[in-house]
Amino acid sequence: MLREFVNRREELGILEKLWRRKGLTLVLVYGRRRVGKTRLLEEFSREKERIFVIFEDKPREYNFKLLSRKVSEFVGFSVEVRDFPSLFTLLKKTTGGRVLLIMDEFSYLIKKEVGILSELSRAMEENKDLNALVVVSGSYVSLLEREFFSYSSPIYGRSDANIKVVPLQFRHVMEWFNSQKIEDLVKIYAVTNGTPKYLEFFNGENVEDEIKANFFNSSAFLFREAKALLSEELRELSTYLAILEAIARGNTRVTQIANFCYMKENQVVPYLRVLGELGIVRKVTPLFGKRGIYEIGDNYFLFWSRFVNPYYEEIEGNFVDAAIEDFEMNFNTFLGKPFEGIAREFLMEANQKNLLPFRFTKLGRWWHKGEEIDIVALNEREKKALFVEVKWRELSEKDAKRILSRLRKKAELIGLKDYEKHFGIVAKGIKGKENLGLAFDLEDFEKVFTQRRGK
Repeated sequence: MLREFVNRREELGILEKLWRRKGLTLVLVYGRRRVGKTRLLEEFSREKERIFVIFEDKPREYNFKLLSRKVSEFVGFSVEVRDFPSLFTLLKKTTGGRVLLIMDEFSYLIKKEVGILSELSRAMEENKDLNALVVVSGSYVSLLEREFFSYSSPIYGRSDANIKVVPLQFRHVMEWFNSQKIEDLVKIYAVTNGTPKYLEFFNGENVEDEIKANFFNSSAFLFREAKALLSEELRELSTYLAILEAIARGNTRVTQIANFCYMKENQVVPYLRVLGELGIVRKVTPLFGKRGIYEIGDNYFLFWSRFVNPYYEEIEGNFVDAAIEDFEMNFNTFLGKPFEGIAREFLMEANQKNLLPFRFTKLGRWWHKGEEIDIVALNEREKKALFVEVKWRELSEKDAKRILSRLRKKAELIGLKDYEKHFGIVAKGIKGKENLGLAFDLEDFEKVFTQRRGK
């Protein structure tokens, strides 16, 4: 279900500012597939005279024919574009005002021809007086970061701005589905990661049934999407899938991941590094600690790796009972991890609204020798600390008080003796929260997040 354009105000603001400049301006817009790059560029350029070409995973000749067609439409007569220097020279001769040239999925050209960036760099060098905004967009994140940010790249230093488009945050998902229950939106966010394309498959009415239809059906887009994305970027797909499943099942240390995958520790590390570059896996280090763990930072991949990949062949063969049974038994437990991320976003929003005892400047997690605190927020200059436990369940006042008491004991293990300490809890629902001080549940999420939108 396609919804109205949501968020992207900062990205649109950057693009509009660059459009108002004079002279030759280059901007890179990049991000994983489905995050809404093309929609962003459509919205930005909607009322502007533009050349907007979307390249395909085909040879140079095919893509330059696409480009030639779009340029011909723009200048009003037939032209054949063979390279970027001649294109920029043509635009300089035939246009009077500022030109908007958008080249979407440019990374296909880079994949097909290594020298294409040298050609683009040369075109810019030879046509510095062209009054144009050139937008280069692509989905191969690691490739584009390597080519645009590497000192040895011919295009290094040429771009005036680099905009990485990321999935929507939870508050934007609330804006997308503006009338659904918050609990249902948590579930949707937990399986889509706020990726706009994935959100389009949900109405938010019977959410768990919608999840089953979208993930445990061999013809469904979201069932095959993870493999398709990984296959475009990676070789040795089966090894990466095994590593993702290992992490999704709670194996977060290198030794545990290696054991799950029947590999050696030194063999696993390079794969983890690649998954990190893709933004799928991240290494998390505790506050006041050094030894980190690995976790899947993308909720879609986390859900898919936990509930879909272990049953992939069975679902393909339409034997879905085991997968659905696992989902029905364990989905509520699974939601705990995505909810922690949403709780962090909530606390950052509350921080901006001055709804907490102090303004924190650092946010993280803490664990040591089997003890863990979900969220620790600090203001190191003022020596103030906030410790928060996150629970995806309904709590009685008695439950909440017990959790807070335990939290105070764990906080003593960290030290911070000269700090002013505060303690809080974030849960799905809390009875008697008005008697607990810093206690927040989904009802508060709705109030704080919608406040930002002026409602």
